[in-house]
Amino acid sequence: MYCRKCGSKIPDDSLFCPVCGAPQTPIAEQTTSRKTNSVSTGTVLKEMKCPNCGAPLNPQPGEAMVVCPYCGTSITLGSEGWTQVMKHYILDIKVQMKDQALSIARAYLDRSILHRHLFEKSEVKKIDVSYMPYWIIDAGYSAQYKYKREEVQPGGFVGVPMGRGGGFMGPTVNMQTVVESGTDVGTVKYPVIAIESMNIYQPPDYVFNLENIRTLKPEDSSNSIKMLNGSMGEEKARVEGKVRIAQWEIRRLQKRVHGFLSADVNVDIADIYLVHIPIWYIEFVHKDKNLILLLDGHNATVMEEVKD
Repeated sequence: MYCRKCGSKIPDDSLFCPVCGAPQTPIAEQTTSRKTNSVSTGTVLKEMKCPNCGAPLNPQPGEAMVVCPYCGTSITLGSEGWTQVMKHYILDIKVQMKDQALSIARAYLDRSILHRHLFEKSEVKKIDVSYMPYWIIDAGYSAQYKYKREEVQPGGFVGVPMGRGGGFMGPTVNMQTVVESGTDVGTVKYPVIAIESMNIYQPPDYVFNLENIRTLKPEDSSNSIKMLNGSMGEEKARVEGKVRIAQWEIRRLQKRVHGFLSADVNVDIADIYLVHIPIWYIEFVHKDKNLILLLDGHNATVMEEVKD
């Protein structure tokens, strides 16, 4: 068995940990605890053990995903209870310093006449970076859409005066609205924030560059940058991911297709996996109004601009 406090391996009949001295739960009570861990999503789990190393984990109320601080294993809560996440990755942070993040924010805010000198005229209210958990929905999509266009159709005649006592009969031009259909097919690795109470971190149209993802290592959970746990399990992420991808595709068509009317989008999920991504949260105050920038700390790109 393992110590409930420090995670050290100790004899099964130990009442106290020989390493840290913490009292231990008798084996009979541990069996009951393991049964409690296999419960439905709605139950608040006060205590559980890592399925990989056996170390104690203490998920907070509302959390559906926990990273073991001892071995780095990630666990998610599904309909059958806590299960190990088989595909959990991380993107290393490249924008490590606050000055770097603020430099990128300055370039973004000063990119147009409308934002000119906005950075200098604003006060930085908060700047912070965290490893945020995102479910990546690797999916294919197909959209059948309708759009309208104006078609020129000749017809009838009109009199055009040519001077005193004379005239000229010429053809008129009629404009008719025609509804056409189109098809759009593609793939996307769409991110869904795994913390339901932090929807501000859900960029509606930003898709991460995941070329450099790597497998999560035990030492990543003890990084100086805080790594947040999730409150959304895989099953719910699949459902929400389908809805968000369909909305994302409709917004893309609205921008690309002139005269766009409507679309029927079908989403087919091929894979789903968890990625921790470094996100900078930068909040400015300008003329008593708040402006929030979310910055992708791996790709050094502003993901989203949120105005209060």
